[in-house]
Parts: sequence; C-alpha cells; structure tokens
Amino acid sequence: MKTNDFKLLEERIRNAESCLFLTSAGMSADSGIPTFRDKEGYWRNFPVFKRLGLNAIDLANPHSFEVRPQYAWAFYEWRRRNAHQNRPHLGYHVVNRLIGEVFEKSFVHTTNTDGYHIISGLDESLVYEVHGSMWRLQCMRGYSCEYGVKPNTDVPLCDLDYETMIATNLPKCPHCGELLRPNILMFGDWGYVENEYQIRNYQAFVDDVGVPDLIFLIGSSSAVPTNDYLAVRFQSRGSFVVTINPDPSSTAVCKPNLFIQKRAKEAFEIIQRMVFGG
Repeated sequence: MKTNDFKLLEERIRNAESCLFLTSAGMSADSGIPTFRDKEGYWRNFPVFKRLGLNAIDLANPHSFEVRPQYAWAFYEWRRRNAHQNRPHLGYHVVNRLIGEVFEKSFVHTTNTDGYHIISGLDESLVYEVHGSMWRLQCMRGYSCEYGVKPNTDVPLCDLDYETMIATNLPKCPHCGELLRPNILMFGDWGYVENEYQIRNYQAFVDDVGVPDLIFLIGSSSAVPTNDYLAVRFQSRGSFVVTINPDPSSTAVCKPNLFIQKRAKEAFEIIQRMVFGG
C-alpha cells in the first residue's frame, strides 16, 4: 500500500458510521484453515482421497453422505478437528474491536463455516454464516425431521482413521435414527436447513443502515463469489469497498475502491496500529 492509501483507509474508517465485513476462506487461512480451492493443497491434506479420486466437491454434498458416509464424515470430522486445534488469528479480534469501538452499526456476513467469528467472541447476533457452520448439525431428512438444527462442539464427534480416512461411529438423529450431517450448505444441497435467526439479524442490519458506508471484502475468490456480488451491489449504491487479499485476481468480480494486497492477518495488524495505536 502507498502512503496515500493508508491515509485514505484511515479516513474512511474514522468517518464511517456503518460497516459490513464480508469474509471468505482467505480470512481464516492465517489460522491454519485450508481453503480447499487449491486442489494440490487439498490432495496434500487428504492423500487417501487422491488415490480414491475423491475431490472436495465429491465429498461436500448430500449425495456423498448417502452413498459414502464414511468418507463424507471423515472429510468434515477432519475439518472440525483442524478448526478445533487452531484459533482465530489477531485479525478476527481487530474486527471485533472495530465493531465494538469504532462503528455505530456493523455486521459480519461470512461464507466461512469454521465458526471463527463467533469463537473469537463476536456475538452471534452480529454474524450471518451464509453457508452454515460445521459446529451445527442437522438431520439428513432436513425440514422433514423435527430435529431441526442443533449446536454441537464435540471434538471428536466420530472416530476417524487417518490412514484410511474412514470415519466410524457416525452421529445419528435421536428422533428418526437417520444420519446426522453438518449444517453446511453443500454442493447440490436441497436439504440444507437455513439459520433463520442469523438471516433475520442480517436483514435487520440492512434495513437499518440501507447502504453501509464502508465494506471490507476479505479473502474472497472468484471461485465462490457470493460476497463479491454482494459487495458489487452495495458499491453501486454508494458503499466504499476495501478488498483485502494477496491475490490480484480477487478483484475480477468486484473492482474495489481500495485494494490492500495483503493477507488478512497482516492487513488487520496494520489497521490495528492505524486506528488504535500501539
């Protein structure tokens, strides 16, 4: 970033009354959470699945829980353990401090499923996990079962053989006996149970502020541009968009007003010094 960019960013932060944080996989990368968009990185973590020819899309869908539940649950059990072993990095806490001390009204809209915004201490009423959370479970029968959605932070949740990447003792629904699955919006997923509480809170924020003064678009990619399109929509109505991403191709969908070509943790360390000193 150029010196003038720092000055512009500081000015925008200090003058903004409302802010929307749009966070995606790159936000958690500095916490050791793999993005799985990089196929080679995926294969490094799951060499067994490479031998079986199973990529992330093959496993992260409801059909996989029907036909190969031992592998589908192995994938998510590994992710739960990984997220449990790591912690939200400093950037999460800087976001929380900006929300609590700087902006009058703010909200987090995240495509991440690791739960790190809430784990970092941010009140759930200020978060919309648009793709769900690995820390909630639902029945495979979805809305057809009275189980609904239940929080579950058990680690381990099921048994996992790291050599074969086979999970056993899989969680079952106490109401109907069907397999439980993560409350995550997967590929080709028609059975996902929405989090109505978070949706209402997000809509209430948007209804209240109309157009956020400032938007941080963090760690997104054109592969899953959910947040990018949201940023574009608000930008067209007057929001100032700050993109934080080390990859210049991340600006393909949303052309930011200010591009910070850094990883999330480093960028928020700079913002912390800029806004709070020290």
